[in-house]
Amino acid sequence: MGIYSLTWVFQTLYHTLPRDQRKPPTVSSQMTPYHLTGADESTTMLLSFPTSTPSNGPHPQQSHGVAMTNIRVSADPDEKGSAGPPIRIQGTKGEIQVHGQPFRPESYRIIPKKGGGEIREVQCPFPGNGKGMYWEADEVARCLRDGKLESEGLPLEESIVIMELMDEVRKQGGLTYPQKIESTEYPLQL
Repeated sequence: MGIYSLTWVFQTLYHTLPRDQRKPPTVSSQMTPYHLTGADESTTMLLSFPTSTPSNGPHPQQSHGVAMTNIRVSADPDEKGSAGPPIRIQGTKGEIQVHGQPFRPESYRIIPKKGGGEIREVQCPFPGNGKGMYWEADEVARCLRDGKLESEGLPLEESIVIMELMDEVRKQGGLTYPQKIESTEYPLQL
């Protein structure tokens, strides 16, 4: 199961809330194993967050996200952007469409609901024609330099919530790893 699809859902429905309002989602998932190895080939996750996003206003409700990943299906099959946006964030005030690969967005379009303003398009060029991971590496370097044990941008608590969610998806899909990988003990005593 891919982390990028979950990253977009969490950035939109979890990370936008104040820390004291963030609650882990429940998940219902479906997984198809790759016939040659048993690894997860295709995974679809429906996440239900018990707390609404700030823009939902005074009427608290659940928010839902759908995350999908597949090792043999591309978000941009012809590598020309013909397939449309692989990421769509829909809300009460309109939609954001993210273009390019989910790990390397190239642009996004903001489409307000009728009467909400003009459509805006924003380009996101990567420095030096890079392929991503710049910001992650820079944040790790800043944290190390400053003696921090975790990032303010993605705190340990949020990483744990995402990993527990991924474990639940693996459980629902019947995917297990060898004991050496599954163990939480270090050093592993076998």
